[in-house]
Amino acid sequence: MKKSLADRIEQYLKVLIDRSDEKQIEIQRAELAETFSCVPSQVTYVLNTRFTEDEGYVTESRRGGKGYVRITQFRFDSDLNILPNRVELLKFIDHLHSDNIIGSSEHEMLRHLVIYAFRDITLEQRNRLFKSLKYALSDYFKVD
Repeated sequence: MKKSLADRIEQYLKVLIDRSDEKQIEIQRAELAETFSCVPSQVTYVLNTRFTEDEGYVTESRRGGKGYVRITQFRFDSDLNILPNRVELLKFIDHLHSDNIIGSSEHEMLRHLVIYAFRDITLEQRNRLFKSLKYALSDYFKVD
């Protein structure tokens, strides 16, 4: 069975990450697109759908001539504590909804922000932001 282009790009990147001692690689979209004879947006699609925090990866990117994409594989108990903070905040938002403190539209909006809106900031900034948001929401809704 022939693999799709997205599957081949994903597999290639995962092999590179597995071979890396730091479980981290830096690539350039254009170079990877050239390697696979595709457009850079196809590489971006793979990065956005196959290398997510839910899958155990953090991606950071810098656009421009010297731009890169850094992909880091992490364990859920890593020193970065990125996923636990995000998961804790999402659970808190779910709790607000299940206790009828917020409605469905607010619930979906907050979850969307936590999952998608903070991709272009550093890991340290994201980690602090998740903690700050949980505190702000707790304070606003007077919930522990």
